[in-house]
Amino acid sequence: MSVKALVLALALDALFGDPQWPFHPVRLLGRVASALETLCRRLPLPERLQGAVFLAAVEAAVLLSLGTVLLLNSLLPFPWLFEGGALYFALGGSSLGREVRRVAESFRAEGLEAARRTLSFLVSRDTEALGEEAVISSTLETLSENFSDAFAATLFYALLGGPLFAWLHRTANTLDAMVGYRTERYRHFGWASARFDDLLGWIPARFSAAVIALAAPLVGGRTGKTWTTAFRDGPLLESPNSGLPMAAFAGALERRLCGPVSYFGVVKEKPFVGSGPRPDLMDLERGLALYWGASFLLALLVILAEALLS
Repeated sequence: MSVKALVLALALDALFGDPQWPFHPVRLLGRVASALETLCRRLPLPERLQGAVFLAAVEAAVLLSLGTVLLLNSLLPFPWLFEGGALYFALGGSSLGREVRRVAESFRAEGLEAARRTLSFLVSRDTEALGEEAVISSTLETLSENFSDAFAATLFYALLGGPLFAWLHRTANTLDAMVGYRTERYRHFGWASARFDDLLGWIPARFSAAVIALAAPLVGGRTGKTWTTAFRDGPLLESPNSGLPMAAFAGALERRLCGPVSYFGVVKEKPFVGSGPRPDLMDLERGLALYWGASFLLALLVILAEALLS
């Protein structure tokens, strides 16, 4: 894709975030996925195969539709305008930072209970009984994880193949969020979607950790320690990808993140990453500063890479 399209997408994301429109492409994707899930569950196949067909069908629906529009768009003047718009809707970087800001504001304005409620819209874990440190740690964890999933990975795949590849990843990540849970309903059906998302996120997660390490001095952290913490503690977590940026945040902030967490009423013994005290409200502000600094650095690196590749 062109540098113009990339800059346009990043500018739109910075200015407007992820608009909550009823016809937002991700919401349309969710409706298509829900309809196809119903159809695929009726197939006379084992659940894992049903889930694999579901993944292939949703990806095909998205990529064939977008590919056709992109092909037609290439015949028009200024094709970079549509390309930039298509990439913009795949990005979720700015909105995530703003939602995390709302958690911090809820803490200050109304206290712990309000912060729990605000956090519940961002995470799948149970938030009702979380203490202050656990709420802040959970917020930093989702901030770091989604730096990789919603921003870095999208830009990485845009570099490889423009909006089409960016939406290949965004679709996989959305399906993982919809059916990738290890609940009774999705343990087998969502297996293919979860593993495909893991595969696509493997390189971006490690690249994200490196960018966070480079940005660590902005919040008083050390690049070397952040890098070491990311690749020492990140693999301790069950996910092959999300642990890397989480541990990088822990290393940059010199705080201890993660730990046991409850999902759907079941406590999971998640290990701690990083060292030092548990985070406080000031660390949430530092985490936001780290997030925006790393996002700006990543945007510059991607624009430079695209300029060199063009």
